[in-house]
Amino acid sequence: MPEIDAVILAGGRSRRMGRDKALLPFGGCETLSEYQYRRLHRIFPRVYLSAKEDKFPFRAPLIPDEAEESSPMVALAAILKHIGGEAAFILGVDLPFVDERIIQRLLQSFADSPEAEAVIPVTPRGPEPLCAIYTRRLLPRIEASLGTGKHRLQSLFETGKILRVPFQDTTPFANLNRPEEYEKAMQRVKSEE
Repeated sequence: MPEIDAVILAGGRSRRMGRDKALLPFGGCETLSEYQYRRLHRIFPRVYLSAKEDKFPFRAPLIPDEAEESSPMVALAAILKHIGGEAAFILGVDLPFVDERIIQRLLQSFADSPEAEAVIPVTPRGPEPLCAIYTRRLLPRIEASLGTGKHRLQSLFETGKILRVPFQDTTPFANLNRPEEYEKAMQRVKSEE
């Protein structure tokens, strides 16, 4: 199994939530970002946070996203320039139900297809770009997209060597964008304790 870094995307604006979702309490942790950090640290040797600033009430290495614009594509460019290895597993801070089984399947798929530039889960909803493995080989295409004002991660999947890994169940990929989704997730975590 290849050893890659994990990076939690925690720099979004959280407009629909109305407050910074990376800093919401979750799963017995002071923040959702700490919850994700602890979970990923059980799987990956190095886990980073990606954000515009160090706003976190716990110690973790930060990959600063220093661009004026905000988008997952901008953050991904900063991440791929920063990591020491060839690839990184990226997880949105607002995806708390992506479990180890899903991550291990993506890692195994990457190990089995070393030529892949990215490994993306695909559910009946479509690609899940904020729970994926991206390689440094994508950097030229990412920078070209950003140079033309394109910020959608899905545009990276139209060409190149993208490995799509099918998942039938969309439940683990539910993200927390709105207050009602956060409350529902909190109830789910409490019922699983």
